Amino acid sequence: MNKLVVFVVVMLWAQLGWAQYDKTPNLKANGDIQVPNADIVERTHVKERFPIQYPYVRESDLMWQKRIWRDIDLVQKANHPFYFPVEPKHGRASFASVVFDSIKAGNLIAYSPNDPMRFQLPMYANEFEDMLFQIDTVPSVIQTAEGQKTVYLPDTSELYPSDIKRLRVMEDWYFDKQRSMFEFRIIGIGFLAENRKKGGFEQKFWIYYPHARRVLSRAENIVHGGNRAQMFSYTTMFEKRRFDG
Repeated sequence: MNKLVVFVVVMLWAQLGWAQYDKTPNLKANGDIQVPNADIVERTHVKERFPIQYPYVRESDLMWQKRIWRDIDLVQKANHPFYFPVEPKHGRASFASVVFDSIKAGNLIAYSPNDPMRFQLPMYANEFEDMLFQIDTVPSVIQTAEGQKTVYLPDTSELYPSDIKRLRVMEDWYFDKQRSMFEFRIIGIGFLAENRKKGGFEQKFWIYYPHARRVLSRAENIVHGGNRAQMFSYTTMFEKRRFDG
């Protein structure tokens, strides 16, 4: 009996040690080589993460409320975690890249920047992609038999996530007398890009933040103190006020 127990323990130990090493690359069902995991563990908690639910606030407990507008300049060093990396790499993507991809995939809805209401005109995935491609006319001088002539040629430009240099945050600050707490809630986030012809910044679209919290909670970017085991999601970065605006 003792020999049998020892034999089972030795076999389990050998299998455990052998399992630590991948002998050959894993193959997918179609025969392609599976992309290896460039990390110690498979980080499944990111895909399964849900944002913390907002506490319920009754209208009768809303003692004070004020709407605040903030502009976040992504060029500022303090806001670089929202802007970089310009191109997604190593599982990290900029805030604008995450939002652009989520809208194209149908997981998030963009809204046209109409005044004074911000969420009346939804932009579906195909409308959003059309908005990214702008067709304009540029003057060009050509030589003809009669002399020089100015013609206007079509010019197509595409809006990339890296072109978003500023965010406009619409949030409400309020006092809940039931819990005796002074809190805030972000209502919407606007995306602004530089207007190359007129100068300044032009508002492109809005997202409704409460609907985007789940998508943003599953997108990590900034590394806390260089510790890759603790990365901050964009939901955490906004709600923990890790920006300068």
